[in-house]
Amino acid sequence: MEKIVNIDELKPLGYNLMRISRLVKKGKLGNLGYGFYTNNPNLFRLNKDETIIKINELLDSFPISPKRVIYSSSSLNPYINQLISSTTYIVEVEKEYVQMVFTLLKEEYKGNVLLKPNRFEKNNYWNPNIIYVKELFKRSPVNEDGTITIEKLVVDLLTDEDIYSLYSGVDIDSAIDILLKNYLINYKTLISYASRKNRKQQLLERIRQYIPQEILKEIER
Repeated sequence: MEKIVNIDELKPLGYNLMRISRLVKKGKLGNLGYGFYTNNPNLFRLNKDETIIKINELLDSFPISPKRVIYSSSSLNPYINQLISSTTYIVEVEKEYVQMVFTLLKEEYKGNVLLKPNRFEKNNYWNPNIIYVKELFKRSPVNEDGTITIEKLVVDLLTDEDIYSLYSGVDIDSAIDILLKNYLINYKTLISYASRKNRKQQLLERIRQYIPQEILKEIER
């Protein structure tokens, strides 16, 4: 991680809020949250395979397209040891769209879609490239293109049964360590999302060693 500065250090250098915002959007400044920034951030972005691209196109066909997060279990392969060869897709959409999206995908993918499956259904009806449709957790951090944000991924790897059940504990630990060591994290977004899921302390216990001290002080105030 490059040098961390707070907004009070940037302002005397001619960085007003508008300029900071533009630099963040261009990827030249990384927003760490709590008023802290870093230069030359390494931004996290998972690739979209053909299925994810197709699902996005289908969801964009709605008159008002839903917020969504579309996640492929094999997309984490660069960060884990036991590579996933048979992919599971998780499509999270806003509550009012869940049934409509399920019906649409079920028709498109010939029934290889499950609606909010429980453990029994996952064990007995799983097929390669199965798609799970579920409700998007309220006020989840989302990307406009439907890919999962690093903040949501880190929290969900620890707390969301639909995602963490796809991997071994060793692989989850490996992925979290690599993500936190190498990519830009907005810690305010991360902690806010974990707090809404009532998992703030669980998250902090797991990742405390990776949080810059100046940010950790703000979190623990």
